[in-house]
Amino acid sequence: MESEIITARVHVKIQQREYQMPSVYTLNDVLGLLVFSGKYQFLHNDLDCMIIAWAEDQIIEGNDSETLLILASLGLDNQPVRAEVELYMSRYMAEQQINLPPLKTASLVWIKLFMSQLSQSASIHDAEQKMYFLVCHWFEPNVKIFTAVVDTLKSLYWHLFDESEGPGTSEAVRMEESEFFELINRAMLPYALKIENTDWLDLLVR
Repeated sequence: MESEIITARVHVKIQQREYQMPSVYTLNDVLGLLVFSGKYQFLHNDLDCMIIAWAEDQIIEGNDSETLLILASLGLDNQPVRAEVELYMSRYMAEQQINLPPLKTASLVWIKLFMSQLSQSASIHDAEQKMYFLVCHWFEPNVKIFTAVVDTLKSLYWHLFDESEGPGTSEAVRMEESEFFELINRAMLPYALKIENTDWLDLLVR
């Protein structure tokens, strides 16, 4: 009876989510982000909410795991406790015999999602902030294609947003948004095609 009440409350909460659409993250995405943010702890302050959103969608799709239901129900709190989210996620993984991916694989998950978010930026300014994040932080997962993506985007950042000649003199200021994002997407495409292809995964992380 108690689990039925919790399930009902979770369903109501999901219906009230602002975006009214399923979580964009798969289980592999969630696990990858969990591992990568464990290594680089300045990442994904919203990871708890992402895990809970994934759990909520699993419940809606008919997953009847009691542990997963408890995990989803943590979203009923205004501020989920990270330790509780990780505890029930770990319990669910143990029940389902799911292992965390190695760091190298997790790094590809993170950079894949980063490229996707960059491509979908709301504006040039939004994209600038995302690219500046790469400039400000140091990653060393020892994966060649990860490093190549980061170096490419850093190089593009300095090319597009350099204002050494004064405010408002950057290359990006003179570009239309369509032109800007075409340039960014063209630079990322060769890497994205490989990273999103599961057949390449083992080769990329060697």
